[in-house]
Amino acid sequence: MKLVKAKRRILLICTCILLAAAFVGCGKTEGETKENTAVNKTDGTAGEAEGNTVTPKPEAESEEVQATPTPEPKAESKSYYEKYQQTGEYPSLAEIYKDKFYIGVALSNIDINNPDKAKLVASQFSSLTCENEMKPDFILDRAASIQNGDEECPAINMKNAEVALKFAKENGLKMRFHTLVWHAQTPRWFFTEGYSTSPDAPYVSREVMLARMENYIRQVMEYMDTNYPGVIYAWDVVNEAIAGSERADGIRVNDNPWYNVVGPDYVEKAFYFASKYVGEGQKLFYNDYGTYDKTKIMHIRNLVERMREQNIRIDGIGMQDHIGLTSPNILDYQYAINKYAEMGLEIQITELDIGNEDNSEEGQMKLAARYKAIFTIINNTVDKDLANITSVTFWGLTDDRSWLNKADQPQYPLLFDKELNPKPAFFAVAMDESIKMVYK
Repeated sequence: MKLVKAKRRILLICTCILLAAAFVGCGKTEGETKENTAVNKTDGTAGEAEGNTVTPKPEAESEEVQATPTPEPKAESKSYYEKYQQTGEYPSLAEIYKDKFYIGVALSNIDINNPDKAKLVASQFSSLTCENEMKPDFILDRAASIQNGDEECPAINMKNAEVALKFAKENGLKMRFHTLVWHAQTPRWFFTEGYSTSPDAPYVSREVMLARMENYIRQVMEYMDTNYPGVIYAWDVVNEAIAGSERADGIRVNDNPWYNVVGPDYVEKAFYFASKYVGEGQKLFYNDYGTYDKTKIMHIRNLVERMREQNIRIDGIGMQDHIGLTSPNILDYQYAINKYAEMGLEIQITELDIGNEDNSEEGQMKLAARYKAIFTIINNTVDKDLANITSVTFWGLTDDRSWLNKADQPQYPLLFDKELNPKPAFFAVAMDESIKMVYK
């Protein structure tokens, strides 16, 4: 037994001598400190210089023991959702997406006048859209138009839009103007002789209506540049002009006074006038729903080509994206983005929400999975520079105020509940790793 132990000691000493020699023989790079190059002496003190030969201290007569490596500290990795469940804290979407695109929300004055909602909006979003207050029926002033007595220059009144404009300016938010020219939410008197409200009042001529269109657009744009310079960054010049099969070119015919009075080229005329008065740094958009439908894609692309042939400016396409839990197909959604990008058009997601009647935990996780899938497409497209997506706007802040709600069937389509709490959908948009794109 003693012989075995002696052999072990000899073997150990030899091994240590060899290791020391090997260590000393390894050349150090110039500039390394003594602290980095010194080896331990047998008395436990540091060697004074590189190249010292040190005789290792013999170990006690015991079995060789390997040192237990010190475990590296485990990096704290918690999802936003997990952190929120533990602490109640959650990130800012505006901060997450500040280097990619504007992240926006559509609101009415009733929302902005709620201090808690206003605080939430200012902390979470970088862009604001008026849900209604910048539509023609909120801006056009019939009484003032009649008083002025000018058949070609209707009067405007921006008091309804002032709440949002002041809020945006005070909080450093940008705004999308929605919308200048639309067949809906535009009063009939705007198209009639003497601004009459009579149901049988005749329409004005094409020439007079074009003058009204130009003066209306001019006044609105000049008002913004004069009173709120730098606030508006995008204009929905024309909204929902393409309906499908009513005409070969897709232009809406039914219930469209713009078509009835001006004709099918009212879209081109609107963009022509807008391009004359638009402020510096502002972009002109055509905005529509169902922009992932292949027939509508074709009509929109043809519309853009017609304007380009006439040297009429159009900067981008607004994809509304009022979508469902399963429709459109993700591949169709990506296809649409690609087709608009092919034309060199800027793309903005202008009215995003996802119809959802199920407020159970399972229903909200399905909603989150759908948002995660959509934002994966958007983020990948931006990250790979496949399209110029410059803004994403949610159509509403809280579920209880969604336009999708019906008296007999409430909807739960948005990122925040009625108590202003973030839902799983919020964390999906934040690209939280715990939210999966497929929920089973």
